[in-house]
Amino acid sequence: MGSGTMKRRRFSDVCATLVFTGPAVLLYGGFVALPALMGFAYSLTDWTGWNSTPGFVGLANFREIAGDQRFFSAARFTLFETGLILVFFTFASLALAVLLDRLRSMKGLIRGLFFYPYVLSILVSALLFQYLANYREGAINGALRALGLGHWAQDWMGDPALTPWFVFALVAWSGLGFFTTLYLANLQTIPSDLYEAAHMDGAGPLTVFRRIQLPMLMPTLTTNSVLALITGINLFPQIVVTTQGGPGYRTFTIGYHIYWLGVLNNRQGYAAAVSFVAFAALVVVAGLQVALLRRRQVNL
Repeated sequence: MGSGTMKRRRFSDVCATLVFTGPAVLLYGGFVALPALMGFAYSLTDWTGWNSTPGFVGLANFREIAGDQRFFSAARFTLFETGLILVFFTFASLALAVLLDRLRSMKGLIRGLFFYPYVLSILVSALLFQYLANYREGAINGALRALGLGHWAQDWMGDPALTPWFVFALVAWSGLGFFTTLYLANLQTIPSDLYEAAHMDGAGPLTVFRRIQLPMLMPTLTTNSVLALITGINLFPQIVVTTQGGPGYRTFTIGYHIYWLGVLNNRQGYAAAVSFVAFAALVVVAGLQVALLRRRQVNL
C-alpha cells in the first residue's frame, strides 16, 4: 500500500471522526465547558448580573466564603439531607428490589405503583407534599382531626425540627422507584442456575442474598450510591417549591443558597464562587466514595 493511499485513508478517518463526534463536542463545549469557564471567571469578579463591566476582585469571594455563616448552615443541612438520601436510596431501595423480585403475582402492577411517583414532575410532587403539610387544610392534619387526634396537628413544614424530615420524605417518595428499578434490572441478569444450586444446597433467603444477590448487585449499588449523593447535593427545586429556605434559613441547601445569592440578591460573582467550592467538594467526595465501593466490590 502506497504512502499516498495511507494518507488518503487517514484523512478520510479524520473526516469521519469529525462528522460523528464534532456536533457532540460543539454542543458539550458550548453548553457545558464554556459556561463553566465563564462561571469561574465571574467568580473572580464583583458581577451583580446587571453591571456590564464587573470589577476584578481576585480571590476575595473565596475568602468571604470562609466567614459566611449562612453558607456553612446550608452546607450542614445539605450534608444532613444527603446522608439520609444516600443511605435510603442505596440500601432501602435494595431491600425493596429484592422483595419485589420475589413476587409471584401482580408483579407489573406493584412495581408500577412504586415507580409512578418518579414519573411525576418535581413541581407536582412538591406541591402535593405542601398540601399534605398545610396546617389548616392539609390531609395529614385533616386525618388527625377526623380521628380525634387534633392536638397532634401542627405546621409540618414550619417546625424547624420536622421540616428536614419532611423534605427528606418528599425526595424519598419521588425517587424510590427509580433507584429500585435499577436494582431490579440488575437482578434479572443473575443466572437462574445460581438460584437452583443454592436451593439444592438448602440455602435460605438471607444466604441467597448474602452469597449471590449482593455480590452481583455491587456494580449497581456503586452507581446508585453516586446518583444518590448527587441527588442530595443538588437539592434545589424541592426547597424552592416547599420551604423557600425557611423557617429562617434553616433549610437552605447549597443549591438554594447559590440561587438566593445570585438571583434574589444580585451577587452573581459570589454565587459563582460558592458553586465552584461546592463542585470541588462534590468531586472529591464522589471520588472517595467510588474508590471505597470498588474496593469493597473486589473484596466480595
